[in-house]
Amino acid sequence: MSRQRGQALAEVALCLPIVLALALGTVAVARVADARGGLDAATAAAVQAAARAPDPGRAAVAALAVFDASVRAYGLSAPRLALDLGGFQRGAGISATGSARVAIGFAPLPGLPAAVTLTARAAARVEPWRSR
Repeated sequence: MSRQRGQALAEVALCLPIVLALALGTVAVARVADARGGLDAATAAAVQAAARAPDPGRAAVAALAVFDASVRAYGLSAPRLALDLGGFQRGAGISATGSARVAIGFAPLPGLPAAVTLTARAAARVEPWRSR
């Protein structure tokens, strides 16, 4: 009977690191996927806020405010938003590129970085009814 206990202990000792690595890897992938969705949403919301603004100055301020609030809600760090307003004429296209870092250092797996930088792009048309 003690021989079976020793065999079970050896099996657990061999399998436990693999199971833990798979679990931590799954959590890290889920964290990156959630952050990616959040960054996409924040960038799209920033472009939409800029498209509804009455002038280029307010468009940039509104876009940055919406982007920062959205990114903060997802726990991302080092957020950056590059906004291209073009000519900012009615019906003209505007675009934005957002980037941020998501920490995955909680999963100390060999070869896995402590943080991943994500990038998202979004575009919209300036509202044709805006005043100018």
